[in-house]
Amino acid sequence: MKKFLIIIVFLACLLAGLFSAWKLYGYYRIYHDGKKEYDKLTDHIDRNEFDNRKDDHNDKEGNKKAKCPIKVDFDALRKINPDVVGWIYIPDTEINYPIVQAKDNSTYLHKTFRGKDSYVGAIFLDAFCKPDFSSFNSIIYGHNLKNGEMFGHLKKLYDVEYNGKADYKKHPKIWIITPDDAYEYTIFAFREISVKNDKDVYTVDQSVSKERRKFLDGQIRKSQKKTRMSPSENRRMITLSTCTSHTEDGRFVVQAGNID
Repeated sequence: MKKFLIIIVFLACLLAGLFSAWKLYGYYRIYHDGKKEYDKLTDHIDRNEFDNRKDDHNDKEGNKKAKCPIKVDFDALRKINPDVVGWIYIPDTEINYPIVQAKDNSTYLHKTFRGKDSYVGAIFLDAFCKPDFSSFNSIIYGHNLKNGEMFGHLKKLYDVEYNGKADYKKHPKIWIITPDDAYEYTIFAFREISVKNDKDVYTVDQSVSKERRKFLDGQIRKSQKKTRMSPSENRRMITLSTCTSHTEDGRFVVQAGNID
């Protein structure tokens, strides 16, 4: 009887181990397939320096504008997914992805750029934002994946409470490239928020200049670190938002203002 029980326990442990291994392999395949898909999409960008902006090369003060570091073939991307509205690129990081937009904020939570069902999802623009990124605050979402894919590197790069070596000054610029133009942004705030308690972060538009200034000052004041960037209430901004692993309500956000 004792020998029989030992065999039963052994088989139960073996089955549990096999089940765990199967689950781990499943996670690995999802991560691997997602990375493979998005790595392949970078075939549609050229990493040489291109000035693919529609306006002149100087800002209002006559200063030379920085050239966009990449050129994106949106014609090719549209053939794969007509929902594409832009591309996000943070130089010298792994964040280099197409941006899609649906009629809601749930479609691309578990659907990749190529339309495959996967919890890897896609980088997507809030459904209430203007697709040309002309909203006062264009909100961009991406999953915080453990392998660093999508927005999985945001906390490592900018969250000083998560990574003591994080330093926004190493990667202060964010590029948003659209079919018609390219926009350079400089980071001015970053922090962990509660979706319930910090709903103002997801404000898309403010019609009154005074209210926009109040909003910006509030975000700067609550940032983990003070930056040298003071965004103008008359220029567009972006908010990158990703989930955190320790609270269901938690999000880590990075905010940047357009400088050109």
